[in-house]
Amino acid sequence: MDYLLLGPEEGNKADWLENEKKKVLKAHPDCEVHQFYMGDDDRRDASVTFSQSSLFSDFRLLIVKQYELRGARDKLTPVIIEYLETPHEDAELIILSSESSAAKIDKKITSAIGKEGTVMFWEMFDSDKRRFIRTAFRNEGLSVTDEAVEEILLSVDNNTQDLRSLVTSLSLFFRISDKAKTTVTEEDIGQYALRTRGEDGYTLFQSVASRDLEHSLQIMRSIAESDSTGASRAFSVLVSRFRLLESCHKLRAGKMDFTKNAYALSPYPGSFQRKGLNNRDKKVFETAMRNYTLKETEAIIAYLGEADSDVKAAGGELQELVLTDLLYTIIVFKGRRPSLTLDRDPLTEGF
Repeated sequence: MDYLLLGPEEGNKADWLENEKKKVLKAHPDCEVHQFYMGDDDRRDASVTFSQSSLFSDFRLLIVKQYELRGARDKLTPVIIEYLETPHEDAELIILSSESSAAKIDKKITSAIGKEGTVMFWEMFDSDKRRFIRTAFRNEGLSVTDEAVEEILLSVDNNTQDLRSLVTSLSLFFRISDKAKTTVTEEDIGQYALRTRGEDGYTLFQSVASRDLEHSLQIMRSIAESDSTGASRAFSVLVSRFRLLESCHKLRAGKMDFTKNAYALSPYPGSFQRKGLNNRDKKVFETAMRNYTLKETEAIIAYLGEADSDVKAAGGELQELVLTDLLYTIIVFKGRRPSLTLDRDPLTEGF
């Protein structure tokens, strides 16, 4: 059976995937697991993996991640559709996407997988998130104040994967810095942020929102130098921030207060659709909306989808080149690749 995993709740989605992998490996101990990311350019390699049985195993588990990042020149979707149109008893396909509606997925994919294979992972209620944070700290031998819980909810994207990661990091931090600590307070969260937070995808987006190319390049360089995977994480944050910017533009066009309804375009029933932006983000998105129109924002989102595989594949000096080109294309050309001619300087005429 093939599956389509949808929705914004990445933590529960990852848990579901891990459990499914265990089931498959229990039934097929020699199973081959193949993982693809949207934007991978080698269609020939994917086509062979999807269409041909393995010479060394009786079963294949095919996993496609970040399907929401597909672009106009997407090469993987035709391979997926071709696979789904031909029955395969020796393979299982799992597609993961953060999108909250199956209507945004190619109809040939949703029809082939069907409702029985489509699993939605909605964002949790606020009360459930607070309970999740408290339980996670309790498992680490710590309690947490109400104020600290609220500060944590403001500090990360609201899914259990990020919440769990932050709680683990905080617990490790306090084990090292204060072994006697038993309760985490709001002040502790602020202290942790001051000591550990450097540049990241969120500070990068603030600079990009202001169209400050020089500062954006400095931030990206700092991120890449401090952590080998930092640039990839920052890229993912840029994608999510520009999608949220698109939502803000559409809400404003509908004469709605985007600061209170920023998630309303992707409604999660009974959940977080009316949370809006926190105070830290309001000014950032106001600036971004002045500097990038809706049409430009959509062009940037499409460009980021196409650039995904290049960012993930690049390393060392090549990575710096790719990221520099990425920021130039976003800030200077607003997502549209320039047409270079001999009588035009793209760096001076692009603004």
